[in-house]
Amino acid sequence: MKIAHRFCAAALALCLAAGAAALPAAADEISISGGVPGYNQEVTTPVSTATPAPSATPAPSTSPEPTTDPYSNTGVYVVAATVTDTAGNEVSTVDWYDTVNVVLRVVDHSSAKFSVEADQISARVNSSVFTYTGNGEISQLVEGEDEEGPYYSYVLLFRDVIYNGGGNTFPINLSYLDSSLPMQQFSVTLGQCVDEDPEDPSKVRTPNLVIRSSSYGNAAIVAGSPFSLSLTAYATDGSENLSDVIISVTLPDGVSLTGGSLSSYVGEMTPKSTRDVTFSIMPSASYQTNVADITVNMTGTGVLTGKAVTGTTTISVPISQPDRFELGQLELTDTIYVGDSTSVTLNFVNKGKNPVSNLEASISGENLGADITQQYIGNVNAGTENSVDFDLMPTQAGPLSGTITLTYESADGSIKTVTKDFSATVMEMPTYDDPGMMDPGMEAPQQTGIPVWGWVLIVAAVLVVVAIVVVLVVRKRRKAAAIAQLEEADDEDL
Repeated sequence: MKIAHRFCAAALALCLAAGAAALPAAADEISISGGVPGYNQEVTTPVSTATPAPSATPAPSTSPEPTTDPYSNTGVYVVAATVTDTAGNEVSTVDWYDTVNVVLRVVDHSSAKFSVEADQISARVNSSVFTYTGNGEISQLVEGEDEEGPYYSYVLLFRDVIYNGGGNTFPINLSYLDSSLPMQQFSVTLGQCVDEDPEDPSKVRTPNLVIRSSSYGNAAIVAGSPFSLSLTAYATDGSENLSDVIISVTLPDGVSLTGGSLSSYVGEMTPKSTRDVTFSIMPSASYQTNVADITVNMTGTGVLTGKAVTGTTTISVPISQPDRFELGQLELTDTIYVGDSTSVTLNFVNKGKNPVSNLEASISGENLGADITQQYIGNVNAGTENSVDFDLMPTQAGPLSGTITLTYESADGSIKTVTKDFSATVMEMPTYDDPGMMDPGMEAPQQTGIPVWGWVLIVAAVLVVVAIVVVLVVRKRRKAAAIAQLEEADDEDL
């Protein structure tokens, strides 16, 4: 029985060895996209060409010796590789003591032939050139098939790998847990690794200066109101400190500091360190531009090399004009009767420099009897006024109260609401007790003939005429008498 088992195993090994010799070699450049845990960029990375039997880096004495037959290096090989920083951004160079992520696309015929699950695959780094503890992360297995038969393609992700220098070969031990399959050992050359001693004075790396974060608060910035611009300067990785670091700002027209200087002296910064600076800034009340572009300038000097380092970035701060939409006078008649139709009017004005949009008005309250309770008014341009009217018809005597609400969209896009309350007293319609009383709506009959005051004037005029006639008669008689006396006197003289 044992002889039969050994014979079958030997035959199977010969078949696998013959098939593995025909596996396709990896291309010199392979483009990969997606499917990488923590890494979604499409990259094109040079990788070493796989061969039917690539040489494996000798493992330390503490590591298990790789098995070369029948599932040797021809069973597993790398078809694509890339190196990223810890944030997942691809890097082109890796210096001593840099911490990076290594992402490998692997083709594995052995795992496919024996239906190995992803959680059964264990990948470890076998090298003193790179420091990595634990197992690499395995992506989902993707089935494929070529002329050599079925295979699994998957991604191996090694996070936070430290490059120690001394080479650029990245060897891996691949084991299949809970399986009788032997361990596979393969490697890939990482051309991004720069094997140069950072302590060499000629290889000193000067950090750069960048703005890691900025903040101008959570509230909207309004023209004419001050705000604080907070900046966090960051010195990137390097092998020397920076001295005389200065952070300054360049402000656009219409924007100024409320006090202090446009520059802030930071002093010395070590690699991978941060410094916080704050500038108090205020846009003028007449500032019309919606966004203020503030330029941040950074300068420093390498302590060892004397190399000048500069950096610049632009921070855009949205600025809006103050909202000066105001309510005016509310107009409501003093006397309101039950069943009578009346109206309430609310005036408003936009005193700001920007229009307000999508203005809506609504009314609510008690004993209003309003058929229409909501109106869409639209936009109100800067410097214009308008009004809104609501018709009321109270149905019962007593108090009447209500609120007119205006809702609009300000220039900064926020929704704002203003309200105006009003009240009045509704009275019963007046009634008359005497049913024979003349209808108040009827007109009194007009009087005919000459009124009394006309007769008075006529009598007065007659009396005046009579008096004048009497006076004239008396005067005439007196004059005649006087003439007669004169004539008698003349006769006597003769």
